[in-house]
Amino acid sequence: MFARILVAIHDFDNCQTVVDLVNSVATDGITTVRALHLRERELSGGTWFARESTGQASFVAEGTAFELRMAGLAAGGVVRHAIVDRVAEAILAEAGLFGADLIVLGHPHRGELAARLFGSVTQRVVHRSRCPVMVAGPPTAGPRSAAGSDLSAPGRR
Repeated sequence: MFARILVAIHDFDNCQTVVDLVNSVATDGITTVRALHLRERELSGGTWFARESTGQASFVAEGTAFELRMAGLAAGGVVRHAIVDRVAEAILAEAGLFGADLIVLGHPHRGELAARLFGSVTQRVVHRSRCPVMVAGPPTAGPRSAAGSDLSAPGRR
């Protein structure tokens, strides 16, 4: 039984797969879920640049939290900032602050070869976490996956 689950999600396209996974391990009335989206920043020419806008980052966190609430779970969303090379550390720090009993990660974006050469956030979190970690499978084909990140797609608001 997991009382506190941290869901680290990179993009909204993984949302349904992650929600299904969390729903399968959550306990009604006991489990609290926090959807974490990291707004990655990188330094270039002495200036910090974010890879996405504040609105885009908020959409991912709050959209995921909404989907979790629609599945009947007590959930909230939060956006934090992280340096590009320190994403795993930011996830683990948030898990510590939240007191997470379980960390759920979205589907990895790097292929196997790239992960072996350069490492991956998933590998770093799994190896350094003090609590269990579950990784969602690839997004299932369907209307949400077909729409991609296009917010103007039919049925997407």
